[in-house]
Amino acid sequence: MDGENRSRILIVDDEKNLRESLGEYLALEGFACELAADGQAALGLLGASVFDAAVVDLRLPGMDGLELLSAILSEWPSLPLVMMSAHGGIADAVEAMKRGAVDYLVKPFDPAELAVRLARAVSERKLVRAAEIGRRLSGGSWLGDSPAMRSVAELVGKVAPISSTVLVTGESGTGKEVVARVIHRRSSRADGPFVPVNLGALPEGLVESELFGHEKGSFTGADARRQGYFELASGGTLFLDELGEMPLPAQVRLLRVLQDRVITRVGGSRPVPVDVRIIAATNRDLEAAVRDGRFREDLYFRVNVLRIALPPLRDRREDIVPLAGMFLSRFARETGKDVTGFAAEALAALGRYRYPGNIRELENAVERAVILCDGPLVRPADLGFPEELPATEPAVDRASDEPVSIRDAEKAAVAAALARNGGHRERTARELGITRRTLLTKMKEYGLTGDAGGA
Repeated sequence: MDGENRSRILIVDDEKNLRESLGEYLALEGFACELAADGQAALGLLGASVFDAAVVDLRLPGMDGLELLSAILSEWPSLPLVMMSAHGGIADAVEAMKRGAVDYLVKPFDPAELAVRLARAVSERKLVRAAEIGRRLSGGSWLGDSPAMRSVAELVGKVAPISSTVLVTGESGTGKEVVARVIHRRSSRADGPFVPVNLGALPEGLVESELFGHEKGSFTGADARRQGYFELASGGTLFLDELGEMPLPAQVRLLRVLQDRVITRVGGSRPVPVDVRIIAATNRDLEAAVRDGRFREDLYFRVNVLRIALPPLRDRREDIVPLAGMFLSRFARETGKDVTGFAAEALAALGRYRYPGNIRELENAVERAVILCDGPLVRPADLGFPEELPATEPAVDRASDEPVSIRDAEKAAVAAALARNGGHRERTARELGITRRTLLTKMKEYGLTGDAGGA
């Protein structure tokens, strides 16, 4: 079996012969193993790579097994840990399980039993992770963990409970409809309908009929009364996407709805009350459209009551890898492919690309990668990005055309991120999309220093 298709296991034991023999046996059973003699070495390996499970001895030099167990789970809480000991009793086993171990074996044990338990733990972990990611994606509630999106989430929490009109702005593909759906679900209208309308996709001559409905005989082909989107959204939320594309005549009607909460169907004269919250979105500069006479100023003031501006993905790079991971899990599940992650070079490519299409482009790239991927790890070529990636900055400053190693590129990227953040390690780790512990490991490996105040 190709090593890339194997579940990766970390074995931590100070007995050299035992850890090597376990590693050799598990390799024959289809696992890929890394070995560590103590807790510090184990944490270094965990910070530098991704593992599917770990086997940890209870008695270790320096940091004992239970301390290591707690340290690992504080940083990687979903990693399955199997504890083993030649001296442990029931009390040790109970304590290990209380601290989060998934299993406990007493030495000497049959390595075949360990292989079975590891396979079960890895399989259960994948199912739990897939289910959790599926819930987050299907709910559409994940906005991002970057500082910019945490601010957006805080604002969403404030505007959701009230019924005022909300304007969501941002480039195409930044997740404006996701934000609108979150606002709806957190509002008192959550049990009502959420009706999305793409105004840019409606023929200009039918915008008013689609939004406000029409009476029978109001125009050729109107052979029956028809409710529009406003009536269909009654009691809920109407999401008007691409508001900047709305024709001026329809803008007049929309203004009246916002002012009076009534509509008049095309061809009709009777006002129809509507109970609808409006969330509008646009990727256009509405202020410029007002100056150019393409958007009514009075309507602009009506829709711009509460404004949520979404930053482009290139300005919140901390969210790229988590989003890519969620998309990968979803598409792997939908296609039935056993794609479990990204190769290091693919992660680097994800981090360098500027995403003119924002989250939508990232989603499409990951879907393409899962379909084309031949193994468990996505490679750069699978993503379909241009070979000459528009990078945020040069990875390595060099005067010649010599090839640059991944190690040199990574060192330069970490050093540049540290410089941008004034040596503050927490902010640097967030920008790079890694844990603080991984950053410290990289800094030590490359001999980089940071501001002690940011430690």
